[in-house]
This record gives sequence, C-alpha cells and structure tokens, in this order.
Amino acid sequence: MNMTHDLSSTASHDERFRAFRTALEQRMHLHLGTPPGAPARLMAASGDAIMASGKRMRPFLLHLAGQGACDMALLDAGCALEMVHTASLILDDLPCMDDASLRRGKPATHVAWGEATAILGAVGLLNQAYAIIGTLQADDAQRVALVNALSRAVGWTGLVAGQEYDVNGFAAGDGAAGGALRRIDRVNRMKTGVLLVAAMEMGAVLGSRDAECRRHLRRFAEDLGQAFQIADDLGDVIKTREEFGKDVGKDAGKETFVAALGPERALHRCLDLLLRAQHALDAAKVDPAPYQWMIGQVFDRDLLAARVAAPREERVAY
Repeated sequence: MNMTHDLSSTASHDERFRAFRTALEQRMHLHLGTPPGAPARLMAASGDAIMASGKRMRPFLLHLAGQGACDMALLDAGCALEMVHTASLILDDLPCMDDASLRRGKPATHVAWGEATAILGAVGLLNQAYAIIGTLQADDAQRVALVNALSRAVGWTGLVAGQEYDVNGFAAGDGAAGGALRRIDRVNRMKTGVLLVAAMEMGAVLGSRDAECRRHLRRFAEDLGQAFQIADDLGDVIKTREEFGKDVGKDAGKETFVAALGPERALHRCLDLLLRAQHALDAAKVDPAPYQWMIGQVFDRDLLAARVAAPREERVAY
C-alpha cells in the first residue's frame, strides 16, 4: 500500500477534509455558546483553547470510521472527542505537569488566562463532552457505547493514568516489569493511543461496523498512536520551538523510545508502526485512501519519505 496519491485524489481528500472541518468547527461554536450565567472569561478561555488551529485528526478519523452514519451524530461525537483532547492538552501544559508555555504556536492556556481558569476550563470541556454524547442523534445503546468508549479513554487506565506515569513514573504495584521499552509502550498507549482508539470505536459504533472490522480499526488506531507519539518525541529532539509549534526539550530525562533507542532506531520503529497500521486498514476492508491522506497531513513528510529509504532488516523488532 502506497502513501502517495495522484493529484486528483489528493484534491478530493483535501476538499472532503476542509468541508468536514468547516462543519465541525461551526458545530463546535454552537456547543460553546455561552449558557446564561456562565462566566464570559471562562468561556473565552475554553473557546480559545479548542478553536486554536489544531489538526482535527481525531474527529476526522471518527468521521471516517462512521461512514454512512448520520452526519450530525458524527459531528457531535467529533466535537465531544475534540473537547476531551483539548482538555487533556490544557492540563498537560500546566506548570505542575509538563510546564509548557507554548501550544500550537500560541501561549498555552494557563499562560494566556492563568492557571485557575485553565483548570476550570478543562473541567468544563470534559463535562460538556459528556453532555453532548447524552443528547446525540443516536439510539440508547449507541449512546451508552459512546460514553463507555470515552470514559475508558479518559479514566484510570487512559489519559489520567498515562499522565500520572509520565509525570511521576511507575510505583510499586504498577506492574512495571519488562524493562524500559514495555513501560514506554504502556505510557504511549495511555497518553496518545487511547483517544485515537476512542475515535475509531466511536465512529464504528455510529457506523454500525461489525466486530471484525472494529477489531482491525482498533489495531490501526493503536499502531498509529504509537507512531504518532514517537514522531512527536523525535520532534522534541530535532526541531526548533518555531518549527514544532510548542516547547522543545521537554522530554529530557523522560523514558521515550527516542531516549531508549536513539533517534535512528526510534524512527525505524515509527515507520514499522505506520506500516502495521496500513495492514490493519487492509484487514478492516475499508477504503484506506482517506486514512492515508490524513496520516500524510499529520506526519512530517520527510519522515514518511524515509519509509522507502529505511532498510527492512535494520528496523526494530518488537
């Protein structure tokens, strides 16, 4: 399977994504409409965080997995997922967490609005995400499945667990046996992979995908999440603050695949994971083209081009 497409195909994917993004952000504005009595400053901070120029990768993947479902339901589920993602970024950037001052090329929420408003904004976004799911245009069983998928992504074995491990490491009883690579894999799955998995699961629920398809879509999301995190860790090491759009050098002293394997071997691992993700799409029997297009937009083009140059025998076994 090739990552490249002819120009007409690429243009159609560009158009599809632009139309989706416009509709998503219009819907997001509606959900962020200031309720009576809500503090204007808090709502402005929340809106500033979520409407900042993001990739919208997760809601678009949800949209792709839910092909054939009610468009409004997919848009609303995508809004909920993006609210959870934005809340996690606000919290990650706090001085008590990653202590980052830049996000998406702009001052982080706690820098622009203060720590208290940042925390309250994140809590508000999380709460609104579940409120949206509760009123989604879907049947009761689907809404329950969506809440379960989102709760797993956020909860004790999801985002909050990954951030705890990332900040404080593994404690006794955390099952950290197996060495550094297994610990890194586990943290990456919790911090990055879980929302990609949630995107595919939520889309698959709304699109009424069968169990076999869902299993392969989940595998795709898991491998894509690991690859995405490695690419992010590589950027932390090799890119400037301006190129990266956020602070660099924040991973110094942390356990990452880049630190454990070195940049070259970590890159090979990333490329192998992308290849595995593509195989999962094949097994799911979905049209791979729009997924591949999205990967091409999110991942550094030089990194994707290296897939051809990286000899298979040099790649990391895992």
